Amino acid sequence: MAEPGYIYDQAWHAERERLAGIEALWDPGTARHCEALGVSEGWRCLEVGAGGGAVVEWLAQRVGPGGRVVATDLDTRFLDALDASNVEVHSHDVLDEAPFELGFDLVHARLLLEHIPRRQEALERMAGWLAPAGWLLVEDYDWPGAGVDPPSQTYEAVLTAVLGFMSEAAGFDPEYGRRLPNALRDLGLEEIGAEGRIRFLRVDAPGIDFFRLSLEALRGPLVEQGRLAEADVEEALALFERDDLALRTPALIAAWGRAPAAE
Repeated sequence: MAEPGYIYDQAWHAERERLAGIEALWDPGTARHCEALGVSEGWRCLEVGAGGGAVVEWLAQRVGPGGRVVATDLDTRFLDALDASNVEVHSHDVLDEAPFELGFDLVHARLLLEHIPRRQEALERMAGWLAPAGWLLVEDYDWPGAGVDPPSQTYEAVLTAVLGFMSEAAGFDPEYGRRLPNALRDLGLEEIGAEGRIRFLRVDAPGIDFFRLSLEALRGPLVEQGRLAEADVEEALALFERDDLALRTPALIAAWGRAPAAE
């Protein structure tokens, strides 16, 4: 059963493979941002909506045995196998009271808030879990500009239908990434910065399966609700087999801000 405010079913047979596509696309950039913020030995880190757990594993290695990494998700099926001594896993909704000790040097969430209708409340909670001078790092998509080359009217129609379905069914915001810098500023955080990154992918590129499998995961309701014809879905999926495909991802916007230091 899909979690509230989240349109993808973590029990779907290919969900871990879909999440692996996200990791292949964006983990190197996430690690670079964490390094730039100073994540190092002994840090206390919280990964909200930890998904497949790859970022958790990277953080655990980075902070070492003297550090601590808390990983949360509503469904922890892909996190429960993590066995690092400095990692603890909690099944937790970001909108609920925290069941873990607070005061983190880093709180990170990627591709989470865009799915949560009460995203401002969730952002405020995450900022409240920071230690003095701790960093909040949030990454979300900005979809305008995504597409394929050669141009495909079918792909554009499918993408419009997918984003419309997610927005109407679950309160998804396809442009939330661009709102992050001001959202962090409005929380009173300091040293705010942001960066967007876009990938251009060929058919055999690591990570492209995220886009193919995301469409596969949603094809049932899209067709059942009459948003797309089965033939349109098949035509869009066939693009992922073309040698001349160049897929332009949405921009992943990373924004960060720092809690005020203790007086």
